[in-house]
Amino acid sequence: MRKTELQISLRNLEHNLSVIKSKTTSDIQAVVKANFYGLQLEKIIEILDPQVESYAVITLDEARALRKLTKLPILLLQGAHENDDYEDIKQLELDFVLHSSWQIKGIDEHNLTNNRLWLKVNTGMNRLGFSEQEFSEHYNLMIKKNFKDIVLMSHLASSSDSSNKQNQSQISKFNKITNDMSSKKSLANSGALFNYPKSHFDIVRTGIALYGGKYHEFGIKSISCLRSKIISIKKVSKGETVGYDGAWRAEQDTHIAAIGIGYGDGFPYFSEPYNVSINGNTYKTVGKTNMDLITINIGNEHKINVGDWVQLWGYETNLTELSKSFHSISYQLLTNISRRVAKNYLE
Repeated sequence: MRKTELQISLRNLEHNLSVIKSKTTSDIQAVVKANFYGLQLEKIIEILDPQVESYAVITLDEARALRKLTKLPILLLQGAHENDDYEDIKQLELDFVLHSSWQIKGIDEHNLTNNRLWLKVNTGMNRLGFSEQEFSEHYNLMIKKNFKDIVLMSHLASSSDSSNKQNQSQISKFNKITNDMSSKKSLANSGALFNYPKSHFDIVRTGIALYGGKYHEFGIKSISCLRSKIISIKKVSKGETVGYDGAWRAEQDTHIAAIGIGYGDGFPYFSEPYNVSINGNTYKTVGKTNMDLITINIGNEHKINVGDWVQLWGYETNLTELSKSFHSISYQLLTNISRRVAKNYLE
């Protein structure tokens, strides 16, 4: 059996949830889109379900899979992508976002009184959401449609940056627009949870902080460890090259270990040396990442054997800093891990 796995620490997940809850008195919505940020469903649900108010996903397929595991509210973050989606929204009893006028037609064609509507206003991020005038008009219209509940929402553009003035501008604008509306409100994501307490309102939507991809400075821990076993050790003589295009040439006699993981498993493509850990010691990769293999220069270390684990990142790894070496972000590191990498949960 191929030994490549993403270990997931449920203890660290519980820790992160406790950190999040210590920062706010608002209800917590767990953002679990992209297959729980690449970490899969069942075990994580067992931890989150008793402690969160709701979940948030992007696709109907995500919602269907999640509905089999929980009775809590599930928010479809982009709402309907076409009018036919409302039949599934109704049947699955999903919360859904209304952000564009074209989506209203589908609402009028279905009885959605058992659903919770999230009405989105654009406060400056300029992706999704109604203008201030449209928002007020649609709010008054939606009140008449007898939804189970209505939540007013927006999204901060730069919440990770506590010095960015746009955040306070957006918070003030959201306050101004929704001040006379009695419905519940939701603005804060993970960054705002830590940096902008006045943005918390009734429901805080946390994603990356749960999974340890950011905010280590606030006590958040990584919940994942990516590792793969050595499947080959080969002697390479001085002057010989390794891998595609002969991208690396040995400057002296050495040994090259190969592990069964590559960009086909979602690990970022690279051609520059990358540090990995074997038996607690650091070694550098050589050559280009393959679809299914990564090669490592282990020198003449005779204590390393086929079957030893190689750690590509661990629980102590700051994924935000690591992602910079790939010109990427921690979100992408986590969500790119493919389904062919085994997910193993540790208590």
